[in-house]
Amino acid sequence: MIAALTAEAATQSSAAGATATTDHYFFYQLVLLLRPANRPQIDQAAAEKLQEAHMANIRKLAKEGKLVLAGPFLDDGPLRGIFVLKTQSLSEATEWSHTDPTVQSGRLAPEIHTWIQTTSTFSMPPESNPMENYAVVLYVKSDNFHWPNGSDPTAQRHLEYIQSQRDSGKLAAGAPFRDGLGSSAELLIFATSTEEASQIVAQDPWVVAGTVKPEVHPWMTQKGVLPK
Repeated sequence: MIAALTAEAATQSSAAGATATTDHYFFYQLVLLLRPANRPQIDQAAAEKLQEAHMANIRKLAKEGKLVLAGPFLDDGPLRGIFVLKTQSLSEATEWSHTDPTVQSGRLAPEIHTWIQTTSTFSMPPESNPMENYAVVLYVKSDNFHWPNGSDPTAQRHLEYIQSQRDSGKLAAGAPFRDGLGSSAELLIFATSTEEASQIVAQDPWVVAGTVKPEVHPWMTQKGVLPK
């Protein structure tokens, strides 16, 4: 079952240096910001003004303790950005996502997934910190995808492989989506180039078995938010 898989993934995704007294698992809401096919067209001046409002809202949500991670994708596909919201409530995550001016305008659409991480995964750096590059890997379900029932050796090898990447310092954050909805099964953030991330996930037992298909994207977030 998905609950068993994600619970074990959470156990294997504890951040380095976390202590039992200060760290715990939390069911964050991860928001994929998607570019709709029919999004409204605006001129450059309006787009720049909207981007400024988008960034101001990000800073506001972070100061309110609602947003723990945000960043844009650097390629030109339909995925445009990520929010990770500190709430276990889907309705709250939906409400907070819709405070974003780009969502309100219809230029971006939120797709929300429950994503278990340890609370030590995310830090609050100074606002003056620059942005830093990462590689995001989204595992898309294949036609033969299934959530494991009971003991699934391929899923277990997958979890062990992902843990080995965390232990090596290459994986900054990652876990399956707890809700199990939609076409995506898991999101991983690597503190590597996209080329190295592609090589890493190509050896993942889930990928080798054809259970999932990896989509690798260049991405960035503020330096110091994630371990690197």
